[in-house]
Amino acid sequence: MVSNKFVVYTALFGDYDELEPIPSGESNIEYICFTDQNIQDAKGWKIIKIDNCIYSSSMMNRYYKLHPHIELNLYEASLYLDSNIKLLKHPDELFNKYLSNCLFSMPKHFARDCIYSEAKECLVLKKTSFKKVSSQMRKYAQEGMPRHYGLGENNILFRRHNDQKIKKIMDEWWAEMNICTNRDQLSLAYVLWKNKFSFCYIEETAREGKGYFQYTKHKQYLNRPLYIKILSRLEMIFRRVIFLKWRPYEI
Repeated sequence: MVSNKFVVYTALFGDYDELEPIPSGESNIEYICFTDQNIQDAKGWKIIKIDNCIYSSSMMNRYYKLHPHIELNLYEASLYLDSNIKLLKHPDELFNKYLSNCLFSMPKHFARDCIYSEAKECLVLKKTSFKKVSSQMRKYAQEGMPRHYGLGENNILFRRHNDQKIKKIMDEWWAEMNICTNRDQLSLAYVLWKNKFSFCYIEETAREGKGYFQYTKHKQYLNRPLYIKILSRLEMIFRRVIFLKWRPYEI
């Protein structure tokens, strides 16, 4: 039996990942996948097909990631999962654990606690342009965004998404991603800091296991030839040296 209390959802746009199956067993949670793909095996998910995509695949994913208060407003609370995160068991207990006293919970970043360090890593991995991310980080630094404020991994998001404070955070987060880069880890930390918003980190991450979440590599990385992987690793080392002394927070 499904209630309108909790929903787990994901977004799968473009031929980027395979849809992971939902856990076996009974649960009162609804599972929803927003996608533009013709998925033959729903694997337990309710598929909501999106035919008219007004953004790129990556931005369509981020639109649904950031807008549960619009697309899922019939539910009290939501758990968003990146499409490469496999849920190993139903998270009924986690909804109560992380949303009883907190409106917004996420995993702590596994390697960094600072948007300026994350911005540098985005450049090393060629995930954004130097011009865009430099402008974004200068803007944040000029406004007083501190180093080592904290950083979420953002691949698992628990939210009481109908709360007015959460709606404001989500709307501002989306605006930042449209104005600056689309790297959501950079802009979320800034929006949380700017609003003096109290959030929580969860213990059960996809990298540490603990029985709930499992991290899988994106399909495009798994299918790359070995020589491409080696060349990419060498280029990454070279770019890390290039950006070693890049400090956008020094204004």
